Order: sequence, then C-alpha cells, then structure tokens
Amino acid sequence: MVQNNGMRIGELSAKAGVNVQTIRFYEREKLLRKPLRTVSGYRTFEETDLERVRFIKDSQELGFSLKEIKELLEIHESAKSFAGSRRANSKEWEKAFRIARDRLDLINQKIEFLKVLKKPLAAVLEQPGAEKAMVCPASLMARSEAGQIRRRAESANGTDSRPRKQSA
Repeated sequence: MVQNNGMRIGELSAKAGVNVQTIRFYEREKLLRKPLRTVSGYRTFEETDLERVRFIKDSQELGFSLKEIKELLEIHESAKSFAGSRRANSKEWEKAFRIARDRLDLINQKIEFLKVLKKPLAAVLEQPGAEKAMVCPASLMARSEAGQIRRRAESANGTDSRPRKQSA
C-alpha cells in the first residue's frame, strides 16, 4: 500500500486519452503492471504507466495487434534488464525489427488490395446517372469487375480475399 502519491486510474486514463475500462483491460491482459493501491484501496499509477499506455495506443494506431505489442513491451523490458549486454540487446532489437517489418509487409498487402478495390468502385461511381439509379453502389460493384476480382481472389486464397499476415 502506498500513500496518496501517483495518479489514480481516472487521471491516468484522461492523460493517456483512453477510457478507464481500457486501463483495466490492459491490466487484465498484463500489458500494464498490477498497480499499487492506496491505503483506501485506490489503484495508483506512475508516470511510467502513462508512458506505457501511450506506447500501447501509438502501437495500435500503427496497426500492431495486442499480441505484437505485448512482445514489443517484453523486448523493451528485457533491453532495460540487459542494459550492459550488447549481445542480448542486439537479439531483442532484431526481434522488434522483425515484428515491425512483418507489420509493414501486411500494410503493403492491404494497400495493394485496396488499390484493386478502388478501381471498380470508382468506375461504378463515375458512370453517368449512377446516383439516379436508385441502387446501392456496392450492389452494382458486386456485379461488376470488383465482384469478379473478389471472387477470383477468394478462389485463389481459399475463402476470404482480405489480406492476411504471413507467418514467419
């Protein structure tokens, strides 16, 4: 138990720009340490917890999954533990860069997939009188080239044409 120092959960969530439930979720998922408690039982967080929540949110915005973020956090912790050992740091950072490269590959796959989808949708929307047709553009697209592209991709990939993360 600690005195009334540090931030309570509401202050942490406000400073980090997340919901209080998000903080509790991160605790349950062990993305955040188990917080110390005040004498009256309130959770109390430190500035390092705020930095960690911001790191998690920033990583999510970059498209990293919570599993990947957990790995990155473990690498950061390990790197702190082996501050003097160049070799240990090197291996850990190689892993962090592999995770980042995998994420970049997935982003590039998604970009290519979106480029494929963009062309037929734009073509449907550019048709003269398309807005007056009283038909949803998505249904027109399903019958157009995009539908054929989607179906070809589904048959080539199995059942789902969305880009997938490649396993290492």
